[in-house]
Amino acid sequence: MSKYQLAVAVREQEYLRRLADYIRDSKLGEQWQVTAFTSADACRRYMKQGYKIDLLAAQPELIDEMKNELPSIPIVALVLKLGESNSENELHQYQPLPLLQQRLVEIHARTAVLPALTGGAIESAAGVRVISVYSAAGGTGKTALALHLAHAASTHRCRTFYLNLERWNTSESWLGSRRNGDGGNEAGVQGEGLSEFLYGLKSQPDQAVNWLLEHRKRDSLLQADYLAACTNMEDRMTLSEDDALGLVDVIVRSGQYDLIVIDLESGLEELHAAVFERSNQVLWVLNEEASVRNKHAMALRYGVQKWGNRFNRISSKFIHVKNHAAQAEIHTSGEMHGLAFAQVQLPEISQWRGTSSAALLSSPQYRAAVAKLFRQLSPEGGED
Repeated sequence: MSKYQLAVAVREQEYLRRLADYIRDSKLGEQWQVTAFTSADACRRYMKQGYKIDLLAAQPELIDEMKNELPSIPIVALVLKLGESNSENELHQYQPLPLLQQRLVEIHARTAVLPALTGGAIESAAGVRVISVYSAAGGTGKTALALHLAHAASTHRCRTFYLNLERWNTSESWLGSRRNGDGGNEAGVQGEGLSEFLYGLKSQPDQAVNWLLEHRKRDSLLQADYLAACTNMEDRMTLSEDDALGLVDVIVRSGQYDLIVIDLESGLEELHAAVFERSNQVLWVLNEEASVRNKHAMALRYGVQKWGNRFNRISSKFIHVKNHAAQAEIHTSGEMHGLAFAQVQLPEISQWRGTSSAALLSSPQYRAAVAKLFRQLSPEGGED
């Protein structure tokens, strides 16, 4: 995965060293690479040589020296006092580095990514992968797999968005199960989410990307972004296939992600077929329970009856993932009874059984299995 390029031009070498070291060692170091300059001339030569810059942060006097030669990239003035530059974007140079880093990323997201995409953003959007996680039966561990898959992708340096399209969104039982120091939920705080996203997508489609970038949530443990569930359940009940594809399209067009993990509910409707078609791969979760197997077979028959050749084409993307496998079971691969199976089976985690608030990433065994699954799904095998 290519990184965003942050150019920083300030005269103080020690400041540059501290900032570059901090970003490199932080989680954002997986997404950003810092190139430092102590003079305008050095920065100009760098740009003339054709090197890419996604965001330039510089002291006002250095910006003035380069203003006639700067390409059309977002610029942030690093000032001692707000208002002392002519730049649209200003930040205090001497503020806590975590806060400075966060503000730089926010400015880049707000100014560099627009609905009318540049050529580079179009190229980035074309490479976004979509993996859907599905089961014909409830309670098979689909959401657990989707969330752990998002985490596995993020740890392999994929910028990941987790999109839950269940009618009854149960992801908060995982994301909201952690408590911060003052007793509140770290990730369970509701806010503007899918309901408002859908409304904005229909009323102001040209602002949808900006809305997403301003309202997306970041889960620090998952290391992925997501949106809060629908505040008005009627919005999810009436969600159409065009709405679902519109949501995915905005996430793709934002240019911020390499992978979208879609958590689908059980059932098989036009929305499912449309999302399956939009996906690169569909992970179909099942286990050895007779009711789950029966529903799985019925769903396959129904798909063929309803959509015919269209469903046959879609089914080539299905990869069946067996969950709740005993440790002694031999991992299967290839096809079984005409169905494509993943080479990795997901283990039964006894401490999760019967609980309504399992802790995210609490099982090293399960995490390792999903990480292996992700590497096998990835075209390049993932990046360790």
